[in-house]
Amino acid sequence: MQIDYAALAPEIIVSAAACFVLVVDLVLRARARVFSAVFAMWATFAAFIVEARMLRTGPRETLGGLFVLDDFAVVTKLLFLAMAFVVLWLSVAPMRGHRYEGEYVFLLLCSVLGTMLMPSSRDLLMLFIALELVSAPAFVIAGIRKLNPLSNEAALKFFLFGVLSAGILIYGISLIYGFAGSTDLEAIATSVAGSGNTQPQQTLLIGLVFIIAAFGFKVSAVPFHFWAPDTYQGSPTPLAAFLSVASKAAGLVGLLLILLIGFSTLAGFWGPFVGAVAVATMTVGNVVALRQRHLVRLLAYSSIGHAGYMLIPIALVAPHRGFVSGTNAAQVESLVTYLAIYAVMNLGAFAVVIGLSKQYPTLLVRDAAGLGRRAPMPALALGAFLISLGGIPPFAGWFAKFVVFKAAIERGSGLGVILATAMVVNSVVSLYYYVGVVRVMFLDRSDDETAVSLPRPLTAAVAVAFIGVVVLGVYPEPLARLADAARIALAG
Repeated sequence: MQIDYAALAPEIIVSAAACFVLVVDLVLRARARVFSAVFAMWATFAAFIVEARMLRTGPRETLGGLFVLDDFAVVTKLLFLAMAFVVLWLSVAPMRGHRYEGEYVFLLLCSVLGTMLMPSSRDLLMLFIALELVSAPAFVIAGIRKLNPLSNEAALKFFLFGVLSAGILIYGISLIYGFAGSTDLEAIATSVAGSGNTQPQQTLLIGLVFIIAAFGFKVSAVPFHFWAPDTYQGSPTPLAAFLSVASKAAGLVGLLLILLIGFSTLAGFWGPFVGAVAVATMTVGNVVALRQRHLVRLLAYSSIGHAGYMLIPIALVAPHRGFVSGTNAAQVESLVTYLAIYAVMNLGAFAVVIGLSKQYPTLLVRDAAGLGRRAPMPALALGAFLISLGGIPPFAGWFAKFVVFKAAIERGSGLGVILATAMVVNSVVSLYYYVGVVRVMFLDRSDDETAVSLPRPLTAAVAVAFIGVVVLGVYPEPLARLADAARIALAG
């Protein structure tokens, strides 16, 4: 079996960087450990450049067909690497001088490697390995503050739910394998298309439900979301930011590939099921967020709500044979667009929250009272990120929701109309708690009028994210072209 090392080059760079950080950290003194995060940032940037050169070079495969590099994989990997770069950037200040700073960077790079493997996987076992590579290092990072009870609780809940979801996923894969005799997605698609309505299909449907449920855990979809708020609150805040964007995006990409490539002919079965999960997820996430008084928990439930929005394109995948139809191309494009814009908005919001955490460790919403006077620029940026998450122009969030809404309506089905309507209603509900935080920052007065300043790395990250939500809101054309290029290669 020949290995296409050029196709694997970005993954090799990230893997080598992780190993280098682990070894070098053994000889670094406490103050020099920041080198690990800086080196990891440059490594992800180098992998980003190498990956970008592969766009529109045509589909290629290696590792016996387990690893496929098409334009969809390249575009989503670029997103994952950009997310990783920003999360490492956000980690420099809060992790500086931490006893386990090197281990933190190593584990984060391992999780990033898992996100990169996900969009290239065309086999259920490869997808399982990629998904667990995303999650397992995060279990450890969540509990890296060993003397913090909240951190211990976060790690324990995350681990227990993660192990449960892994067991459900591997059991579902075993049922699929028993039906199709293969874990290759193309082979499964062939078996499903030729099965008709024979009795073994019941086993197939049960296995598929288990797989969807397992990915529901990973993307914190209702009713599999219970771990997310406590894990986000107790973990290091940069990890919460990573889980809310990169880990969630990896789970959504994996679920899309499984359903689109392997089971699109059964869309009539799983489409309404995923659609119901999407509506429940966006509704529960936004309604429960109304009562949150902790900033990170509020962002956690906001993230759950947005997971519901991002499940809409997946629920509306249409049946196909051997090619991606125009309908499915629109769903893929809308998902990629939403993932990119959501990452900018949410990472920007978390950057401000991380900056506030040093002065206000409790991170309650009331701690932000008067922030508009004490730290006008961070407050203005956080307000823009929250309003953008609510989908209000001119910030980028409106375009993300518009693209998903348009793709849902153009699907031409009753399910598409129902999901589009649910998204609009929930977006209106979400504005109540987003605007509520903005009101506290600019209208409420605080007994503490001490000026708040963010560390320089965080200030720069907030500025870049703020420029991003403004520019993409006014001129989203470059992102739209990039998302349109994200085409999934299927066997003819």
